[in-house]
Amino acid sequence: MKLRRHKNVVHQFDREKMLLSENSPFPVKEAFKTLRTNVMFSLPGTGGKCIGVTSSNRSEGKSVVSLNLAISFAQLGKKVLIMDCDLRLPTVATKLNIPIKVGLSNYLAGTEEDNILRIYHRGAQNIDVVAAGSIPPDPTSLLSSEAMKSLIASLKKDYDYIILDFPPVFIVSDAVLLSDCVDGYLVVVRQNSSEYSKVDETLRQMDFGNSKIIGFVYNGKTQDSMISKDSKYYKYYYYKK
Repeated sequence: MKLRRHKNVVHQFDREKMLLSENSPFPVKEAFKTLRTNVMFSLPGTGGKCIGVTSSNRSEGKSVVSLNLAISFAQLGKKVLIMDCDLRLPTVATKLNIPIKVGLSNYLAGTEEDNILRIYHRGAQNIDVVAAGSIPPDPTSLLSSEAMKSLIASLKKDYDYIILDFPPVFIVSDAVLLSDCVDGYLVVVRQNSSEYSKVDETLRQMDFGNSKIIGFVYNGKTQDSMISKDSKYYKYYYYKK
C-alpha cells in the first residue's frame, strides 16, 4: 500500500492556552478533572481502558479534548497513550509540536518494522503519543484491520488509559469501526457550532454500530457563561448521557 507523506502544515494553535497545564485557568482545570472523574466512574474495573473521542463535524475541538483528557489522566500518575486515528486530517502531532515522520498508518500498512515502539513519541505532558503517520489511500481498511484490533488489545496490557482521537462520525464512519475494541466513546459538541441534525445522525450511526457512548463534552462555553448566578460555582463541560 502506497502512503502519502503528511505535509507538516503549521496551523494557528496556541499550545500554552489550549493544552492543560498548571497555568491553565481554574475553570478549565476543574472541567477536565470532572470529565476525568466521570470517565473513571463510567468505566469501572481493572485493566487498560480504551476511550474513543469523536464529534459530528470538524472544528468542534475533539483533538484538544482528547489531548487534555490524556494529560489529565497523566497528572494522576496514570500511564496514558494518545493515538491519532484521524488518518485523513491528523492534528495531534502538530498540536504537540512533534515532527511528523511515521505513525499509525505506517505500522498498520507494514511499511515500518513490526514494532509499534518505533513510532512512539514522548510528549512534554508525560503522555505517550502515536501520531497518525503518512496519509493512506484507504484509512477505513487500515482502522478496521485485524492488525489494528490486535494493536489495541496489546496496548491495553501496558497502559491504564488509551485515548483514540477519531475523525468526525458525520463525515466518515471510522470511529464506529472499532466499537468492539473501544470501552466507551465521548462525543464532543461545540457551542454555536454543532448542528442538531448532524449530532442526531452521528448518534444514529453510533447506535447502529453498537458504540457505547459514555457521555458528551460541551465545548466552547465562555468563562462568563460557566458561572452560575446562584451558586457562583463553575459549570462543567461534561454531561453524561
